[in-house]
Amino acid sequence: MIPTQHAWQVKAQQRASFGTLVRVELRKTTATAADKILMIATPILLVLVGLLFLQGNARDFTLADQLLPVFLLIRLGGMLMNVVVVKLIAAEWHYRSAQPTLLAQPSRLRYVLAQATVAIGVWLLSAALEVLLTFSYLRSRLTKLDVQVLFTVRPGMVITAILIGSACMTLFAVTVAWLIPNTAGAITAYVLLALLFLFLQSGIDYAGWADPVEPARQLTGIAKHGVVALSTSLVLWITLTSLAIWRAGTREAA
Repeated sequence: MIPTQHAWQVKAQQRASFGTLVRVELRKTTATAADKILMIATPILLVLVGLLFLQGNARDFTLADQLLPVFLLIRLGGMLMNVVVVKLIAAEWHYRSAQPTLLAQPSRLRYVLAQATVAIGVWLLSAALEVLLTFSYLRSRLTKLDVQVLFTVRPGMVITAILIGSACMTLFAVTVAWLIPNTAGAITAYVLLALLFLFLQSGIDYAGWADPVEPARQLTGIAKHGVVALSTSLVLWITLTSLAIWRAGTREAA
């Protein structure tokens, strides 16, 4: 006689669905009171950064002048949101919280994809706020200063550049988190590198060869370097991201 299994035993033997994995990863972003406060603060900080940098200037006569604060917003506005993603991914390995997830479903690729899905949600939220602030607040500020708003002449190009730039910054954060399985180390590396690129690229464009948002800068035409810089930047970050995915897929959870 074959013993009848309980319902919980049958359910425990089933592989968790991908939607369940994503929901688990989302719940981990609000696991503690501090995490909840951080999640609430991230969009608020992005808006405040936008209000700070998107002031406009009476001398913003060129498209490059008008897009400079937009790229400052892309680099800084979503920083705290990306810190949430870095904390989520790095902490799973740092505190071994990846073990229960991998026991429920052993596929590393599905695990990585679930984390990437959360990162995509963060990207969409930050990019949407950046587009809204650019085409509402910055536009109104330049209009009040009696400056022709040049970026509204080609809105599709500017919106695409914001989407690509924000996606590159999120991918940058995810790559760092997958490469460095330590919460403090990953957050520190991400913030320092993001600020370094901000410093190098805010004016003269010193580091376009390795800048993660170089594709967006090239699209708008404000990059000082040409196709070679775009190629080296893409090769660098595609290589690093591929390496990061491989490391996340082979790292021991014990």
